[in-house]
Order: sequence, then C-alpha cells, then structure tokens
Amino acid sequence: MPTLQVVKERYTDALLNGYTREAYDIVKKALENQYSLIDIYTVIAEAMYSIGDLWETNEISIAQEHAATAITQFVLTQISAESIKDFQVEGKKAAVFSVESNTHYLGIQMIKNLLNVYQIQTFDFGSNVPNSDIHERIETLGVDLVAYSVTMPEHIDKAIELSETLQMLDPDTRPVVIVGGYAFHQDESLLEHVYYDYFFKTIHDLSRWLEKDKEFLKTRSS
Repeated sequence: MPTLQVVKERYTDALLNGYTREAYDIVKKALENQYSLIDIYTVIAEAMYSIGDLWETNEISIAQEHAATAITQFVLTQISAESIKDFQVEGKKAAVFSVESNTHYLGIQMIKNLLNVYQIQTFDFGSNVPNSDIHERIETLGVDLVAYSVTMPEHIDKAIELSETLQMLDPDTRPVVIVGGYAFHQDESLLEHVYYDYFFKTIHDLSRWLEKDKEFLKTRSS
C-alpha cells in the first residue's frame, strides 16, 4: 500500500497534467486501501497548497492552477457524496463561506463535507460573500458554528471587516467562530488581525477538535 506521501505526489502530478480521471482513481484507490476520509482530505489540501506555491513562484500558469482546482472540486464532490450517504442532522448547525473578495472555494467545500460527516447541518453561503449579508443570516439561522476561509493575504482587509461584524453579535448567542485558509498557511501572523475562537491549520486539526468537542456543540444547539 503506498504511503500518504506517495499518494499526495501522485495526486499532485495528476493535477499538474490535467488528468481528472487519474486524480479521482488515485483518491478512490487510497480510500479502498483503508485510508480515512480525513487522510484523503489532508492529501488533497497539501496537494493544493503545493499547486498554490508553484503558482506563486510562477512555475505554473493560471490556467494550470484553475484546472487543478476544477479537478479537485470534481474529486471532492464524488468522494463526499458517498461519505455522507447516512447523514442525519443532530440539531447542530453551521454557516460556512469564503470571506468577501475571496472567490476560492475548495477549503470551504472540505470543511462543509467534514462537518456533515459529524452530523452537523451546514448552510453553505459560497464564496465571496458580502460582509453586509453575514450578520442577518447568522442571526436568522441561529447557527452554532461559523467557519470561514481566507485564501490570499489581500483578502485580510475584508476578514477584518467581517471580524467587526461577528463581534457585534450577542455574546450570549454568538456562534463559535473558526477560521482557516491558505493566507494563514503563508503568514500565520495575519491571525492577529481577525476575530476567531479557533484556528485550524489542517483538516486533521479540525477533525480532532470536532471529535473532542462535538458534545459541546450539541449542548449549544439544544
């Protein structure tokens, strides 16, 4: 059985070559070899970080980066549909989205899928969500958790604005706020400028937290 590092390298190569079917088959075989969904999400996230680094250093084109993103969106959709076939809502609710000006969506897609695995109902606002819409929707839905992504450092100003919006929510009912994204992977000091309860550098970190504190979330939503 190939190691996860080998799986990541093969998956990254498939992305760089634009091979959708090969990328999907690599992931499917890894799951069949008893790797967990969290393992595979970690592989995909690290592969996309590698793609992002290559784009940042002009080693690949925007077209290649976009193709890699499209392939990964397809792969995530395929494997996630199977993973939540027994999904049952247990009363917990989460809002997930990418911060205003951020059109990237993959990170949020993985977070949404993982929350569903833990039986948390998700309200997916999508990417590039105006901050002016967030306050009202969060209060109306009564969510227990807010998860948002910041992909590039230039999105941090909108994240700061969002932080001000979140801090305006009633402290007694304000949801738990978690944050992540490639911007913090590049420069963790950016966290000093945004409001959050938890920062998760990897999907594994988020999974461990959900496993540990899911009873806390259940209590909040009851």
